[in-house]
Amino acid sequence: GAAWRLSSGALSYAGGNAEVSGLFGGDRTELAARLEAMPLTVLDIAWPQLGLGGIASGTLNYTTPAGGGAPSGAANLRIRGLSRAGLVLSSRPVDIGLAARLDGNGAAMRAVAVSEGRTVGRAQARLAPLGGGATIGERLMAAPLFAQLRYNGPADTLWRLTGMEMIDVSGPVAVAADARGSLNNPEFRGSLRAQGARVESAITGTVIENVAASGRFGGSRLVIDSFSGTTKNKGAVSGHGAFDLSAAAGYSMRIAIDARAAQLIDRDDLKAQVTGPLVIASGPGGGSISGKVALNSGSFRLGSATAAAELPRLPVREINRPPDERAAPRLAAPWKLDLDVDARNRLMVTGLGINSEWSADLKIEGTVTEPRVNGEANLIRGNYDFAGRRFKLERGVIRFLGESPINPALDIAAEGGIQGLNAQIRVTGRGQHPEISFTSTPALPQDELLSRLLFGASITNLSPAEALQLAAAVASLNSTGGGLDPINRVRSAVGLDRLRIVPADIATGQGTAIAAGKYLGRRVYVEVVTDARGYSATLVEYQITRWLSILSSISTIGRQSVNVRVSKDY
Repeated sequence: GAAWRLSSGALSYAGGNAEVSGLFGGDRTELAARLEAMPLTVLDIAWPQLGLGGIASGTLNYTTPAGGGAPSGAANLRIRGLSRAGLVLSSRPVDIGLAARLDGNGAAMRAVAVSEGRTVGRAQARLAPLGGGATIGERLMAAPLFAQLRYNGPADTLWRLTGMEMIDVSGPVAVAADARGSLNNPEFRGSLRAQGARVESAITGTVIENVAASGRFGGSRLVIDSFSGTTKNKGAVSGHGAFDLSAAAGYSMRIAIDARAAQLIDRDDLKAQVTGPLVIASGPGGGSISGKVALNSGSFRLGSATAAAELPRLPVREINRPPDERAAPRLAAPWKLDLDVDARNRLMVTGLGINSEWSADLKIEGTVTEPRVNGEANLIRGNYDFAGRRFKLERGVIRFLGESPINPALDIAAEGGIQGLNAQIRVTGRGQHPEISFTSTPALPQDELLSRLLFGASITNLSPAEALQLAAAVASLNSTGGGLDPINRVRSAVGLDRLRIVPADIATGQGTAIAAGKYLGRRVYVEVVTDARGYSATLVEYQITRWLSILSSISTIGRQSVNVRVSKDY
């Protein structure tokens, strides 16, 4: 077809400038470009989500002669502040100087990397003679390779340029590697050393510090002969691994880990300190984490997955995309889980008023971002706090049903004494939407029982404001949406056990007041009453038995009293 020529044109982008000219179409192709402070973010136009940062200056030339001759070209670039930004992390900026040449004999390049005024890396490579193939890219991939890399600097500078965010590596690392073979199937020789490095995952909360590792390059593989590190709460990990760097075979890795009381999950809703073997593997088909471990200690917080459960997942299918528009790259498949966890004890379950210890035998599958847990946890011991009172958990079963977000089925019963009666609380339903019911011996209506739990008094002795609170509490138990209870919300927010409105008392000169109370242990209750107009009183109740209490009070008007309260239900 007919060729067309691009005369020298100027392009400005985000403060950078480029002069571009060329010849396209026909048998001959020419391209010449001069860059001055051009931001690398311009590449996002052609490659969305590439995320490279930095400023490039220099020249680029490329020519394909007529008649199918060997292409030629040259590049001389200075890149200031090269980095890559992701969803979670950004790489440490590094300055790069690059000189490259392409001709009929092959290709060659040299590069130097500078970070914080210090040379941290050098690389050189030669691909000659050019191999066979339909395109220049295929010919370069098949050409004989000789390359050298020397790097001694922060690991995150290199690691974060890869865009892998599930795991982050930082800290000092030294690499010396020579490569032969071809880009399709390289053969490496060299070594890798790290001392005092850090490995972490923002998804699982894993943090491994003081990492020491030594490895060697052989063939297309990087073999990590040994590595070790420490985790939170005096945990430790050690192991070995291998990375296959062959593009033809598909990049892959396999890491065997021996965990010893290692804190490998440290999220807000789920924590796990484990001992046992683990295997982390990845290949062209995706990655996996598998193993069989014993739980040294762990915790799960009920109700914490509600927000994630409420986020909708919308299936999206894009249609009528213009043919010249590049499709957005697909996200990498999330890593799969295949873990057996034996928790004989020390699995702490909290939330929804529960503070307890359980044993469990669990199977964890799904993915790192959406774990699915199957199995059953059984109560060892624990308490349930309701309305400032503590009840002992008598029995409990939590069944994990393989759902994501984690939403176990609950069957928990608690029991405790209050004012001459024995109250039972049962928690059923699901972790995100539990159902709470109350019974007592002797039997009382639910509103009467709630009145005694919330206010320590019979429903017949409640003030109008307390009666409103009680009605809201009953409504919230009988509906999924809950009732309007602003007073109790304030009580929970400030950490009080009781908060109530006290009506005015003409005899004492007290105006409408607020009473705030707190239990000091299981037997002592202290309450302060004030009307904000000069009147205040302090009440102390000491419970000797379920039915016998001593009450003492002192007020600003000089009144003091000590009473004995006897309560009994018939």
